[in-house]
Amino acid sequence: MSKEEEKTYVNYWNEEIRAGEAYMKKYANKDKWKVYRQMYRGDWKTNIVPVNRIFSYGRSLIPQVYFRSPKVTVTATRPELVPHALVVESIDNWLIKETKLKKTLKMACLHAYHCGIGPIKNGYDSEYGYLPEQSVDVDSSTATQEARTEKRRIEYNINIKPGMPWALPVLPEDIIIPWGFQDPDTLPWIAHRIYRPLEDVQQDQKYKNTKDLKGTRRADTTLTPRRNVFNRDQDIKLAELFEIRDIRHGEVIVICEDKVLLKSDDALQIEGHNYDFIIFNDDPEYFWGIPDARIIEPQQLELNETRTQIQRHRRISLLKFLYKKDAITQTQLDRFLSGAVGPAVEVVDENLANAIITLQPHIPPDLWQEAVAILGDMRESIGFSENQTGSYFQKRGNVSATETAEVAQSADIRTDERKDIVADTLTSILRKWNQYIFSFWDKSRVAKVVGPEGSNFWVTYTGDELRGEYALNVDPESGFPVTSQVKRELADGLLKAYGGDQLINQVGLRKFHLSQFESVAPGISGLIQMPMPTAPQITASERQPTPQFGQGRGAPQGSNQGGGQRGFSPQNPMAFEEFKKKIGG
Repeated sequence: MSKEEEKTYVNYWNEEIRAGEAYMKKYANKDKWKVYRQMYRGDWKTNIVPVNRIFSYGRSLIPQVYFRSPKVTVTATRPELVPHALVVESIDNWLIKETKLKKTLKMACLHAYHCGIGPIKNGYDSEYGYLPEQSVDVDSSTATQEARTEKRRIEYNINIKPGMPWALPVLPEDIIIPWGFQDPDTLPWIAHRIYRPLEDVQQDQKYKNTKDLKGTRRADTTLTPRRNVFNRDQDIKLAELFEIRDIRHGEVIVICEDKVLLKSDDALQIEGHNYDFIIFNDDPEYFWGIPDARIIEPQQLELNETRTQIQRHRRISLLKFLYKKDAITQTQLDRFLSGAVGPAVEVVDENLANAIITLQPHIPPDLWQEAVAILGDMRESIGFSENQTGSYFQKRGNVSATETAEVAQSADIRTDERKDIVADTLTSILRKWNQYIFSFWDKSRVAKVVGPEGSNFWVTYTGDELRGEYALNVDPESGFPVTSQVKRELADGLLKAYGGDQLINQVGLRKFHLSQFESVAPGISGLIQMPMPTAPQITASERQPTPQFGQGRGAPQGSNQGGGQRGFSPQNPMAFEEFKKKIGG
């Protein structure tokens, strides 16, 4: 486009972005987000005695709603797609761990707690935009993570790998939408404000028109210690970029300092824009949700004031004395206050009651009752009822199992709703990732797949082979961290349940059991002695393979001891077409 057309184009988007920012400021109450974060951090005035429930409720809420060990199951909607679903499930669960998706979900939940909304940005290959035409290797990755003319990186997030999908949390104030829109699924465009070092922007191979950029922001290197190419005392010039996803035209646009740095077809708009949002409390009219912190802020301030008043009352309620001038000398007063047992002090006055008066103020009990009432209001507002915090049971004895179950069920309703929101978000992220895989993974890859009977297969595939006109049901579930203790308990249970079972490889079972103790007794697995087969066993093995002694003469080439796929490994995987025939058969 010509310079005049570019100027008109940039002015249009700048006006749209200004309108979106005004929409956020007016209806999202954005100015309060900073206050809630300060409360969460514990930034209070020095003369305040805080009881930081903004922090404690937030730290109690997040572990209950995110998935501590995220895992998905993928179910095919048609029988012929079962092999596809098995491979996709293996890929998705590997990606969840490889990209640290759990960390992203936790941070998005924290943003939703403070700001009412937790945006998550999905991407592929590069943090700042993927252009398929710049693909340079077998992983469908691009060269845009490397500088244009220098031998160094210009992207530093270790969770974003070349040729891989990713998801990152985004600050809510950096997401801009058109004025008046409420539903994330109906947005005609969505913009992301990004701050990048100016020289990184100028070295980014995706961008053009970067030579004359000045840098509109500055950041001290002590706050952004990303690399050592700057002197320690030198400021970093930052460029403010607006990355716009135009859903109407299917384009991605990057604007900086009234210049268009990028305008291209958006490869990531496969099913709409590439954002997901965690909103625990929907607003009936506006895009941004209602922060939990906003709901309990008035009670938080009132509780702080109450506890501060209690502190002041406690300080003035210490035992005090009034004594008549010249009735007691300084030496006698020091003796009186010395703490010695039974001091005798001479008082110069006709009436002892007139010489010394004792003051014993008290703390108003209503203040403590007020604090308890405020805490109750906060619990109810955020969904942590008195029952859920355990106070109900502390006040009563002989609580029956039925009462315990009813209390737990009622307390979990709101928490389960929030957890379901996180599950839906996880599902949406993986659906987008799968579309990226189907579209961009055009070279052969290898995945370890667990078959229907528990056998392990190493399968080679491409994204196009997994593509099809079928739907996948992605059902998130929360697994549990597998510790050494859990593994030992599992091994004990297996040995107890299947010890002596002729259908189970007994030698392998005992090896697995002993291997769980290698950390405390290295070499313990070597205690197992392999049994010598007898003649009848050899005869049987010639007719049919047995788990204990490998395959007999009649076993098919490539069979595994336990029915798996011997001969197929990461170095020698099974072709996807062969895998489909085996699973389908």
